Amino acid sequence: MKEQIADLFEGWEETLIWSCLQGVMGEVLVDDVENPKSALAKIGRCASFGFLAGQPTVSLIEVCRGEDIILVPEDEAWVKLIDEAYEDIAQPFTRYATKKDTVFDTERLEKLAANLPSDFALKSINENLYQQCLQEFWSQDLVANYKDVEEFLRLGLGYVIVYENQIVSGASSYSTYKDGIEIEVDTHPDFRRKGLAKAVAAQLILECLKQNRYPSWDAHTKNSLDLAKKLGYEFSHEYIAYEFEW
Repeated sequence: MKEQIADLFEGWEETLIWSCLQGVMGEVLVDDVENPKSALAKIGRCASFGFLAGQPTVSLIEVCRGEDIILVPEDEAWVKLIDEAYEDIAQPFTRYATKKDTVFDTERLEKLAANLPSDFALKSINENLYQQCLQEFWSQDLVANYKDVEEFLRLGLGYVIVYENQIVSGASSYSTYKDGIEIEVDTHPDFRRKGLAKAVAAQLILECLKQNRYPSWDAHTKNSLDLAKKLGYEFSHEYIAYEFEW
């Protein structure tokens, strides 16, 4: 059955799907255990992502009812189903994928990571900083997809910027797959537009390269895509995703 499920997602270059198929994180739900024709790759413990593949079926969308989730349809058939069955509650928006084979300028990244005012400190996420990330809503996604600190330290990777003993920005693994991570970047609203996200993300990318892990970046907004480009990523394509107001 694993091969059948993998075939449903064939050609979809999305690390969150790879995490699920590889059994590292997340789960894969199907319409029929014996003979799957539809599948949902789902990952995330707070704000989640789901990827719908195969033959469109409402049942795989319904298992997500009530969750804070973004669903990504594989093709126009899934788009049509969502638009018709969830017209009043499904809000489409555009996301921006980057290429998965970016070659980074490490010298430039090192300069970006070092470009911090003296009163800001860049630190690797340890047990104490993991707990601090969970205490604020804006920073929870930096670590929340791992079931506990032990799993984060074993599978994940991340950095934060600290100002006056408080986390003000961070870049970490939203999820992990066998060859890399999917990057999550967040900054406290009061500290945006100061170059902090650029610095902390540059440090995370450098550490990933040192560990031979690919730092995948999938942009939720054009601002996120612009930041990715400044770090060396190349734009791949736009795609449609849906948020739901259950």
